Amino acid sequence: MTPSSDRSFRRSEPPGHRGPFVPLLILVIGFLSLTAVQTTQLIGERAALGHAASQQATPLAAAQKVRLAADSLASKLQALADKGNADAKTVVAELKQRGVTISPNASTPTPP
Repeated sequence: MTPSSDRSFRRSEPPGHRGPFVPLLILVIGFLSLTAVQTTQLIGERAALGHAASQQATPLAAAQKVRLAADSLASKLQALADKGNADAKTVVAELKQRGVTISPNASTPTPP
């Protein structure tokens, strides 16, 4: 083979022109790296949220007990006021003035 015939098998591209493989490879590697980093961060945040939710379970249960006790006390106070107890009427009137409503048959919803 002569050197002139060897040149005929080469690509006929202008000098300095490269194919799209290397830029596309860099783009794909960058995208996959970014996706992996974000996935790792999201998994960590999900674990932290789960931990925070589990830490709030005990105080939430205690608050639910206090709310049930307060609702029970308020409904009993309303029942006394309905029966004619003057002191209970005064307390119920004062609570209404402060914006507290008493519902004798209200059921407290359970938290999710």
